[in-house]
Amino acid sequence: MKDPCKDKGIYHTKYDGSWWENDGRGIPLARVCGECMKAKLSKYRPEVLSYYTQADFPDERIEDDY
Repeated sequence: MKDPCKDKGIYHTKYDGSWWENDGRGIPLARVCGECMKAKLSKYRPEVLSYYTQADFPDERIEDDY
């Protein structure tokens, strides 16, 4: 899906009414506005956008702490 804002040459700042969209744990994913939110968030899995635990991603290896 194309990013309608980027296609228009618009790069969001904190002064233009855009906001940071976070994942289910509050980690910032992308700066979005009402026009481009759907396009920018479409590259993330649905589980990431809602609250998740490591059990939701059983195939991803977690490195041991040393």
